[in-house]
Amino acid sequence: MQIGDMRIDALIDGEAALDKEGLYGGVNPPTEEDWAPYARYLDPCTGQQINTIGSYLIRYRDKVVLHDTGMGLDALPPFNGGGLRSALWALDVSPLDITDVVYSHLHIDHIGWTSQAGKAYFPNAAIRIDRRDWEHYSPTGYQLEEWEVAVTKADRDLVSVRFAPVAHRIELFEAGDEILPGIVALEAAGHTPGHTVFELTSRGEQGLLLGDLVHTQGELVEAWDLAFNQDHGKAIEAIERYRRRLYDTGLPFAAAHFPGLKWGRLVKDGATPSGIAYETVR
Repeated sequence: MQIGDMRIDALIDGEAALDKEGLYGGVNPPTEEDWAPYARYLDPCTGQQINTIGSYLIRYRDKVVLHDTGMGLDALPPFNGGGLRSALWALDVSPLDITDVVYSHLHIDHIGWTSQAGKAYFPNAAIRIDRRDWEHYSPTGYQLEEWEVAVTKADRDLVSVRFAPVAHRIELFEAGDEILPGIVALEAAGHTPGHTVFELTSRGEQGLLLGDLVHTQGELVEAWDLAFNQDHGKAIEAIERYRRRLYDTGLPFAAAHFPGLKWGRLVKDGATPSGIAYETVR
C-alpha cells in the first residue's frame, strides 16, 4: 500500500486458527447465516477463522517503522509465529534498520519480537506505547486474564519481561498525539485500556491501521461483540465510530488479523442487512 510518500508492507509472522463459535458473545452472537457473507475468509477445510498474525512496515523519509511485532518464536497453541524475520529480509530490511516500533496494544500476539532470549530484537528502535496500556500491563504483579493463561509463558511473555531489555527506550504517548511525522495515535480503547488506531497521512492521502479494533470483516461491518474485549461497551462504540468514518470517507485500512493482512475499504452494498460491505483493496 502506498499512502503519499509512505510505503506500507504487510509482514506475516504466523497465524491462529480459531473456532468461530467461540469468538463472539453478547446478546446476539453471530449465527451461521450471519457468517455466510464472510465464508471466504474461513478455512474451507475446517471452517475455522484464520487470524493472521504479523506487523506492518512503514517506510518514508528516514523512518523505518514497525507497527506491532507479531507472536515471536515458540508460541503456544492456537498461536504460531516465527516468520517475521524472513518477512523483513524478503524486503531487504534488517532488524537493525528499524527506527521505531509502535504498538496498537500489548497483547501477547503483538509484542513477541520485542525481545528474544533477553535481548532487544530491534536495538536501534524507539519503542512507542500508549500510556494506559503500559500502566495496565507492565506491572510485575499483572494478573493474566482467563484467555491469556493458556497461551502465556510467564517467564518469557509477560510485558514486564518482554520489554525489560528495551525499557530505557520506551516513549509513552497519549491518544491524539502525533507520535511521528504523519502518524497520529487515535483513541480506540475497549479491546484494551489503551488500544490505538494509527492514522497515516502523507501528501494529502490517508489510511488507517486498525490494530485489534476488529478481528474479522463481520465484526467491523456488523459490530459483533468479541469475547476477548476488556471493555465490551467501549469496544462496540469504537467499532461503530470507525465504521462510520471508514464508510463515509472511503479510506483504505488494514487490521491486525484479517487473513493475509490485506488492505480493504467499506463500500455501499444494498444486498447486506447493514447496507455496507467490505472489499479488498488490490
